[in-house]
Amino acid sequence: MSTAIVLGATGAIGQHLVTQLSRRNEVKSVIVITRRELDVAREFPHATASKLQPALLDFERLEAEVAELLPAGAVAFVALGTTKKQAGSKEAFRRVDHGLVLAFARACKTAGVSKLGVVTAHGTNARSSVFYNRVKGEVERDIQALGLPCVFFARPSLLLGRPEDGRLAETWASALLAPASRWLPRSVRPIEVRVVAAAMVDAALGSTDGRASFVLSNVAMHQGESAQR
Repeated sequence: MSTAIVLGATGAIGQHLVTQLSRRNEVKSVIVITRRELDVAREFPHATASKLQPALLDFERLEAEVAELLPAGAVAFVALGTTKKQAGSKEAFRRVDHGLVLAFARACKTAGVSKLGVVTAHGTNARSSVFYNRVKGEVERDIQALGLPCVFFARPSLLLGRPEDGRLAETWASALLAPASRWLPRSVRPIEVRVVAAAMVDAALGSTDGRASFVLSNVAMHQGESAQR
């Protein structure tokens, strides 16, 4: 029986992570990190509510507060992310998608977490000329340098099933691509948020064959969806 913890739990993938983890027999409790009061029944209507443990944290002290909260051997997930438009600037975007994510990963290292799964993106590359992809690549690089027992990165393509959150470009792209997605290569085919979450839960709770670091590619996550049908 494992304790799981989720950063970014109220986001599109995070909500599915919390719900799916709570319904797994191997998981005894799910710590839901939040910076605001949560209505658990409304945010996670399909979760096993008795397993959910909301933790209201000060994100300015995220690393210290998470390290105190986690039991050794827990499994951890990061589904936190924003956009440059939502954040207000490149610097603010980086503080969230790199600074907070890395702070959480350091806390996981201190606490003795057994596995950490992080959502990044298809096209992640620390040397990319695209700012978004470069930041995602830098956070992967910097988390790997921490020497966690096991860390994996989910790199989804365009996400389907995301609630309306002001990302107009992604909303339009989803509407245009979804009908034709079956004919696109799996490497770039849009993917449902629930599928990404399911792949991450399976990776965290299953065997990793001794690997200290690996990637869940868009192809692999689609293949996992097909295998479950």
